[in-house]
Amino acid sequence: MESKTKRYLSQPSLVQMFLDRGSELAWLAFLLTGDMSVGGDVVGEALDARHPTAPFFEQWMSAWCRKLVIARALGKVQLPLTASVSRTKRRVQNSTYGDQLPPPVWRAGREVSRAQFEDALLAIDIFPRCSLLLRVFERIPIEDVAVLLNVDKELVESATAIALNELAWNIAVGHDWSPTAATTGAPSPQTQDGVLAG
Repeated sequence: MESKTKRYLSQPSLVQMFLDRGSELAWLAFLLTGDMSVGGDVVGEALDARHPTAPFFEQWMSAWCRKLVIARALGKVQLPLTASVSRTKRRVQNSTYGDQLPPPVWRAGREVSRAQFEDALLAIDIFPRCSLLLRVFERIPIEDVAVLLNVDKELVESATAIALNELAWNIAVGHDWSPTAATTGAPSPQTQDGVLAG
């Protein structure tokens, strides 16, 4: 990690890009993979991919660095991602995910810290989590997300809905709200177990 990063710290434009976006990109890679050690590696690999003598390519790389980090992070978790796609397909086919959000009373003006957000997000299975991050937080078009995750658009839509639902429940539970207290819209037992275990 450090060796690839340090190698490019002598190049001024890359130094600035790394300082401006390096920790943000490493955090994004962590949220996609669930593995803190991957973040610095994929940022370093993204920087390593550019050709040091081509100024045009350097500008292009600055604009595409985020996409390179995403692609490399996803490449690091291909096996768990494939297994998660299969689990998600079964959930969609069996309708074992809810489409109800927790009642609005659970939030009662509480803010969500970065640590609470991370915990709530990382408790979600990797494929729905990546779908959510890429579609909602990164605002990548659904067609591109489908290509990145090697699935069809309909599954990306379903996975994003699953993840949004679970994220809301996980944040609610993280604020000591009990899903068993809800009379409507409670998540499925499978989701509750995942939320409470996370």
